[in-house]
Amino acid sequence: MPDLEFEFSLRPDSDPELAPYVLKFTGKSIVWDDASGSDRVVGEIHGHKLDLAAAIVDGVNQSLLLDSVCPELSEFSQTAFGDDGCHYLQEMADGSMKKQECSGLVYINEITIDPDYRGQCIGSALMGKIGQMVDVEDSIIALKAFPLSPEYGKRVPDADVERVKRFYERLGFTHIGGEFMVKQANLCDTIKKRLAWRKDQPIKSAIISRTSSTPE
Repeated sequence: MPDLEFEFSLRPDSDPELAPYVLKFTGKSIVWDDASGSDRVVGEIHGHKLDLAAAIVDGVNQSLLLDSVCPELSEFSQTAFGDDGCHYLQEMADGSMKKQECSGLVYINEITIDPDYRGQCIGSALMGKIGQMVDVEDSIIALKAFPLSPEYGKRVPDADVERVKRFYERLGFTHIGGEFMVKQANLCDTIKKRLAWRKDQPIKSAIISRTSSTPE
């Protein structure tokens, strides 16, 4: 993989009614191009982060919110969410799995890689940055695993569709229906480290408490 630099930008939705709940994000992977003597963008990712918890507290209808962001999100919600809304499975201290309500949804609208740089793990690197640059805790990450056709109206070969799905499967995404795939954001490396740190805190706090209370 070439030496990459990353740039991420996040901004509230331009619609003032959506802005409190919807962030648009864009990420770029950049390399130095010796031939042109300048930086070259070799990968881009675009998406939305929806604060479902804030919307629920404010009485905003979840379905209407998703419909308002983009048609693809409306289609996703019909495929992925039941009557009880967005949920994910969280591993508890005893090893059991408990259904938890999602506080957020990170939806990836598009990821593109420069054809000259495909097969060099740039897409994986961009996806890996999501957990660092966007607050994804207690959320699910979702996308439509269907490659864009290089020619408008031309059918995408089945082999390309399967290749894209296998790529996302390697990143931990699972199929939920249609072309949609999801990943529990708490499985991202950044969130795993954060949760491991939190799990360790009561132990450390207890040690510090016992140490401080020991008579001299």
